[in-house]
Amino acid sequence: MNLDYNRLSVKYEAVIEFDGIPVIDSKLASLLRLIQSKGSILAAAKSLNIPYSRAWEMITRTERILKVELVKTQRGRGSKGAILTSYAEELLELYDKAERKLLKTAGSPRTAKFFSLEEPDLVVAYSHDPLLELVLGRLRERKYKVEGLCIGSGMALATLSLGEADIACIHLYDPGSKSYNDPYVGKLWLRNRVSVLNGYYRELVFALRPGVNARNVEEVVFKILRGELRIVNRNIGSGTRVYFDYLLNRIAKQYGLSLDNIKGYANEVYTHIEAARQVALGKADVALLLKYAALLYGLKNIHVTWELYQCIALNKSLEKRSVREFAKITSSKWFRTKLSKIPGYRAINRMQ
Repeated sequence: MNLDYNRLSVKYEAVIEFDGIPVIDSKLASLLRLIQSKGSILAAAKSLNIPYSRAWEMITRTERILKVELVKTQRGRGSKGAILTSYAEELLELYDKAERKLLKTAGSPRTAKFFSLEEPDLVVAYSHDPLLELVLGRLRERKYKVEGLCIGSGMALATLSLGEADIACIHLYDPGSKSYNDPYVGKLWLRNRVSVLNGYYRELVFALRPGVNARNVEEVVFKILRGELRIVNRNIGSGTRVYFDYLLNRIAKQYGLSLDNIKGYANEVYTHIEAARQVALGKADVALLLKYAALLYGLKNIHVTWELYQCIALNKSLEKRSVREFAKITSSKWFRTKLSKIPGYRAINRMQ
């Protein structure tokens, strides 16, 4: 019997062990985070779609191994039903650090990733985008062996330049020309070597932690520069990071402010979803991210800009059947319908 490679995938996960025994993995970390935010083991279990008894089993197993209490239950008017102990918070912080190190090489475990265990038909390097990941999933449904590398716009374009990807999907803003992507194509010696397959606009917003008040973009950035708001940042080389740096430098220069007082600048995540999650959990006050991600977590948001997201293919890859299929899907009625229904997305012709 031959292996069905279309049904196999590769998953990378951080696991912390105590004397060689696993004590926290992604499932327990997710459970602890939800208990921390919801104040209830039952509510956390429901969010993870696991039985309440199973949630307790996961907690007590680790408590037994470490010989410490991770969760305190309490009753009383106005109090939360469950809170994390200092031991649990320390363990979760350690896990988050381990996970961030893993993200730098393997990408986010919370984002759909596509790895082929055989020689792939198509390699797409991209900046995180929920709509694009639907396209990659559709290609896999059509039995194409797709390898998707969610590594940020800068790295995606560099990977394309090295010939290690067929397609790069990017959104890199150039302040000098006030345009997207094309200046970077020239800087990486890709001009006349690539063709644009498709593109669309995405709405970037500042997502605010509940309780944080700001009226406009300028006020948000001003407070960030003054150290009044803690941020969660995107990874170096991402298009969102490039645009955020542009905003910081422009407004710092305008008001004669320093960049030295920014809180959380080194706190990097690899996806818009992860950035929104940190704001929703109160780990950051504000983040620059897709409106789609802000709405997913019910966060108040302030419009920043519409950015151009484009998928660019190497000319030498244009004859590949998989690349032609990618272009066909991103021009299809199915794709246009998805584009029109996702909040914060617009077709190019709607912006002209």
